[in-house]
Amino acid sequence: MGDPARPNANDAERLAFAIPPIDDPSDSIDAELLDPSDRDDRALLIRAAHPELDTAIADGRETAVLDGQEINPRLHLAIHEVVANQLIGGDPPEVWATAQRLHELGYDRHEVLHMLGGTISGELWETLQGRRGYDHAAHVAALDALPDSWERQRPIGPTLPASRAAHGDQGKKHRRAARAARRRNRRR
Repeated sequence: MGDPARPNANDAERLAFAIPPIDDPSDSIDAELLDPSDRDDRALLIRAAHPELDTAIADGRETAVLDGQEINPRLHLAIHEVVANQLIGGDPPEVWATAQRLHELGYDRHEVLHMLGGTISGELWETLQGRRGYDHAAHVAALDALPDSWERQRPIGPTLPASRAAHGDQGKKHRRAARAARRRNRRR
């Protein structure tokens, strides 16, 4: 990431991309007191950016439904942390280059983070299964295959990336729906 004593503009740009703004912080995490450059604080910020998963974890649930898919909330957040650490640390540098390329193609920041997470999850799986260690070449090949490999996995088939204006509206709708769901869950 360069000299920690003197961060450069690229460091700040990678940090801002990796750690999303917290529009509607949960009651359990005060995002304004956290430093995104600190790994422990970063984990809390990522959790705060996913209030629906924060609620699932706080409730002790092992699964949550996100965008119609059942997921493990802890694993989902852990992959976000891995990607954030890669982006912020610039290691491997191809991750940041891929993030910029995908964002320039019109994919929203959060979907780009999910795409990047998909490329490292295979590497993590192979390592955890004891099959092999991290393979930089395989990871770079997976990054290079984006966005086509991502689009082929969509349950409803490939879609074109949303325009920036449409994404803004989509993000607002998603945040409103998430806030409404949290309010309903709190009433229960």
